[in-house]
Amino acid sequence: MNTNVKKFDNGIYQIDVHMEGKPQRMSCYYIDTTDPILIEVGPSNSFPYLISALESIGIQDVKRTAITHLHLDHVGGIGHLNEKYKKNFVYVHELGIKHLPNPERLWKAVSDVYTEDWLKKNWGEIKPIPLENIKTLNDGADINLDKNRNLKALYSPGHAKHHYTFYDEFSGTVFMGDTLGLIYPHGSFVQPNLPPPDFDQEILFETLNKIEKLNLNQLAIAHFGIHKNPYELIRNAKESINNWIEFINKLPNRSDKEASEELVNWIKTNYKSLGIDEDTINNYIGNGNFEMQINGVRRFLNNKKL
Repeated sequence: MNTNVKKFDNGIYQIDVHMEGKPQRMSCYYIDTTDPILIEVGPSNSFPYLISALESIGIQDVKRTAITHLHLDHVGGIGHLNEKYKKNFVYVHELGIKHLPNPERLWKAVSDVYTEDWLKKNWGEIKPIPLENIKTLNDGADINLDKNRNLKALYSPGHAKHHYTFYDEFSGTVFMGDTLGLIYPHGSFVQPNLPPPDFDQEILFETLNKIEKLNLNQLAIAHFGIHKNPYELIRNAKESINNWIEFINKLPNRSDKEASEELVNWIKTNYKSLGIDEDTINNYIGNGNFEMQINGVRRFLNNKKL
């Protein structure tokens, strides 16, 4: 089996698509059932890793894909996928109808944050897909996988207004995209991911509370991997988000850059106090965009005051 693929029970495959050329940064998932489905495609530059992994487990065609949300590290490769598998259709939030056939505005919005040069180098350019290849999601809709097995689409805003999670009750797995946050190897804790313009702590906690009530055996997150302690991680995520907001709220007179430097120093100190090793700390810090986190939290706090 391709080393980028890890097989779990109930036909679930975790696929490492080497986002930004790095291992263990982005997970896609393939559920191998009577009516199989791919969850996430990753950015465009990761497409060769995705295809190599799928072919290593005998998958020569992908007919259905579900995307948690429209951020380019999750949906950027969808045009490449549809170019290869002409009959593939994608389940996505209704905003996908607006953006995926004509991704120029989506590209510009993301390039305004990351810069166009960075995006082209690290994630790659997105290609359009035909409107007829898009199926919009509704909260609570069931996507059939097998006899007596469905994947339930749950509207999950807070990280992004166009975010869905997917719940497989049969295996007790919830595919969370970015709803939870980041867990990088060999970490066992959640680092918040709170980007503008949609981060809203109150809405996100409503989402996490709803997920917490499900019968869960494991969480499958995009960044990164499947984790077997779902309720502990959800509690950890909420605690960390509250702590970050409290810290950032105390930096009103700092620029985003200055505030991000203080946030990083504070995070490092906290991680060291927890006895976390230097390599793991560097992995978490090195894979974060902390000015974006500052901006996301500040937008939330400002909107709350209005």
